[in-house]
Amino acid sequence: MTSVAARPAGALPRVGGSAVPGRVVTVTRTVAGVAARVAGLWAVAVLTGRRRALPAATARAVAARLHRAGPTFVKLAQLLGTRLDLLPAELCAAFSRLYDDVPAISPRTARALLEARLGAPPETVFARFDAEAVASGSIACVYRATLLDGTEVAVKIRRPGVERIVAADLRLLAWGTALLARTPLMRGLPAVAAVRQMSQAVAGQLDFTAEADALVRLSAALEAVEGIRVPLPHPVLADAARTSRGLLVMDYLPGLRRISPAELGPEASVRAVETALSGIYKILFLDGLVHCDLHPGNLYPMPDGTVQMIDAGFVVRLPETARRAFTEFFFRMGTGNGRRCAEIVLSTARHPAGLDPAAFTAEMVALVDSVTGARAADFDLLRFAAGLFELQRRHGLHADPLFIFPLLGILVFEGAINDHHPELDFQELAMPYLIQALFTRR
Repeated sequence: MTSVAARPAGALPRVGGSAVPGRVVTVTRTVAGVAARVAGLWAVAVLTGRRRALPAATARAVAARLHRAGPTFVKLAQLLGTRLDLLPAELCAAFSRLYDDVPAISPRTARALLEARLGAPPETVFARFDAEAVASGSIACVYRATLLDGTEVAVKIRRPGVERIVAADLRLLAWGTALLARTPLMRGLPAVAAVRQMSQAVAGQLDFTAEADALVRLSAALEAVEGIRVPLPHPVLADAARTSRGLLVMDYLPGLRRISPAELGPEASVRAVETALSGIYKILFLDGLVHCDLHPGNLYPMPDGTVQMIDAGFVVRLPETARRAFTEFFFRMGTGNGRRCAEIVLSTARHPAGLDPAAFTAEMVALVDSVTGARAADFDLLRFAAGLFELQRRHGLHADPLFIFPLLGILVFEGAINDHHPELDFQELAMPYLIQALFTRR
């Protein structure tokens, strides 16, 4: 979710300098929107089918087209950014940098939505409600408010009609993917299954009841990591009736703004990165939880080196088998055991009858040896993942989709590591959690 930029509210769209009647605007936007979605989907399919390196400018252009296609496709592109088994690495890099950048709900609409979803006048609950959003995303906007008892809270309001837009987009996506999967361009790729899983993840971000539960789980899981704060739903206002209508009231965390590494200073930068990554490792390896959306708008380093983690709309709980498989893979990669990494992949991926396990294992050993013990400055997770999935593709393997989410959680955070603490040995920091998860956990 991003901070908002000022824009005149209620202005009538203009084409060629003249005001356009609302009905024409609606029809034009509908046709243009569908065209953008189809064009974006086709562009991704063509690039996926070719599976060749492509210029960074081309990748950025495709990402921009999907950004214009609306909220569903922004979220979908963020997920596709981890599918190095399906997409060229350049496209994954461009998609992984896509964040919401949309105008906020108008103050008048925000107040109307608040009253409708509260089921009561705002004055009966809030002493103050600031109708200018402090953050704006494609799914919802966040507002600052004060309860009658003086408690400051953040109020997250789902955008009106977004459920209908997302549902229509996902139907279009399912139809288009099923059609493209029958063409020579994408034959043999698990496109339908991958898109089905991603669609479930996108739709899940509309569920504020699930997000409230995820905030509680994250907070409890991170209690053991000093220096991380997660906002909790307000116990009185986080009832299922309100959250199901698209209203979530939670702790207000002050001081949330993007701070550059230079402004933060080297000591606070190092502490913040190590604290955040420790939290990510703890919830992933020990609790099977993945916060898949830790871009700079959802993870804030503070001047004292602590970290504020917000927006649990995209938190995934891994099945125990997937948690353990990913944890062991990460451990074996860090200790240079490429042979065991190969065994884990072979046990979790779908593979052809004619697979040569010995050849696959030899190449996996070489890949793991190339990164074992690397510092953050010398290790490119995106490149390693691209190499891993290219290796699987050459041997006809299709990765377990449940490996998508841990990879996404770490990939999104990798940029912050390189910016704030390039000397970090991310494998060494993970080791206590990996050992506890694999050898001492009961």
